[in-house]
Amino acid sequence: MYALLERFEESLLCFREAIDADKKHSDAWHNLGTALRRLGRNEEAFSALKQALLLDSTRADTYLNLGNLLLERGQFNDALECLERAVHHDPTLAAAQSRLAEQVSASGQLARAESLFRKSVSLDPKHLDGWLGLGQVLEDTGDAVNALACYRSLLAQQPGHAAALGRYLALLRSEVSADLLAAAQRALDDEQRPDESRALIGYGLAKYLDRRGEYAQAATTARAANNARRRHAGGFDRSAFNTRVSSICDTFDAAFFAKRRTFGLGTDQPVFIVGLPRSGTTLTEQIVSAHPMFHGAGELPDLPRLATRECPQTPWRAASMLDPGRSRELAHTYLRALRDGAEKGLLRITDKAPFNFFQLAFAALLFPQARVLHCRRNARDNALSIWLENFNADQHYATDFGDLACLRAGYQRLMAHWRQALPLPILDVDYEALVADLEGESRRIVQFLGAPWDRRCLDFHLNERAVRTPSRWQVRQRIYSRSVKRWRLYAPHLADLLENFPSE
Repeated sequence: MYALLERFEESLLCFREAIDADKKHSDAWHNLGTALRRLGRNEEAFSALKQALLLDSTRADTYLNLGNLLLERGQFNDALECLERAVHHDPTLAAAQSRLAEQVSASGQLARAESLFRKSVSLDPKHLDGWLGLGQVLEDTGDAVNALACYRSLLAQQPGHAAALGRYLALLRSEVSADLLAAAQRALDDEQRPDESRALIGYGLAKYLDRRGEYAQAATTARAANNARRRHAGGFDRSAFNTRVSSICDTFDAAFFAKRRTFGLGTDQPVFIVGLPRSGTTLTEQIVSAHPMFHGAGELPDLPRLATRECPQTPWRAASMLDPGRSRELAHTYLRALRDGAEKGLLRITDKAPFNFFQLAFAALLFPQARVLHCRRNARDNALSIWLENFNADQHYATDFGDLACLRAGYQRLMAHWRQALPLPILDVDYEALVADLEGESRRIVQFLGAPWDRRCLDFHLNERAVRTPSRWQVRQRIYSRSVKRWRLYAPHLADLLENFPSE
């Protein structure tokens, strides 16, 4: 009863009494672990849930809780195993189906994720997470019509659901009803709503207004969304960021790499596409992946995850922790993730995680024959595009133009350093040049990657691969130039954009 009332401290006493009475009472151990997790006492929760499984190794709900706990701890492989077992032991548990779907989706297995999400909502049509996840996967695979239907199904059950409303507004191309628009605006202005909820709605509403050409209102709405996100998640630590950039430059000089020529594997298959978010990385990968000798793996989390595993407190130092044997072991681990879903025998496979520019030293020790495509974009357009986008809450730089200017300066400094110190070849790809001369720039990229030219690269928009980034809809269209100099549309309404980026 206490647990149902969310009086978790009091419920602990009841569960412990039940365990004292019967040490083999798996329900009591499960309930104790669940209550401890709700109280944030994760280590104790972990022990209690493990004990529950020792007593009953078929408890699906315990596997689900333990999987969620492992995800919070960053133990993704162990979490995935727990979620697989939850689904195996109780195929009717909708929450387990959708949670597993989220994880396989994150690893790029979108067909399986879609199947799991569909099963979750068939098991429980009121399972909101299932509808939301299914809508997102359908967006990633280019099915806007059915994604919108998923969001409508969810909103019919919970009209004020922030994530669904935000995604619906961001995706919808037709005109929104006056009532829905007014409801979204009220939700954004409602100071009683949680800030993250207001942010999610605000970003979607800003995108809707932007598409309609209402730039003044879009700017006001996006600022409200960013302010809400900043209150919720906090600001960007400029000092820590600059210290990290300086430390990377000081640690990984040319001599560092010269002493480690025997590290890693000899394969030249990996290609790292890096740059700031919204700088053309998705477009570049879409063009590359249209070539029959190449494959686009998308934004893989594996390189930073491996670095974090090697050096949890300061992942950027991971390269300095390696020896030759360990570098090859980690390279094999990474290759398994890179090649997952790709045909065998391909010449190149791309990893389009933009912030891998922090991990290029680590990448170079694993793959000394790899190549780097460095995407660049006009500073004002790039900053504006980031500021208007609903990034994850932990992307603290995205809510303020001053923070974005700091990010850009540090990134440019780091890339200039890599040009001097990194043994990997780097090709700059400018978004504006790519838009102005698609064939010429595409030929240059393909030549850099060591393959013969193929005209299918010009039809990148016909590529049916899944795209899991905010640019998913842009890269399914023919090349266009309307995003070049887009900042001018917002210049009268965003003085701080021009102040922080005084030149183009």
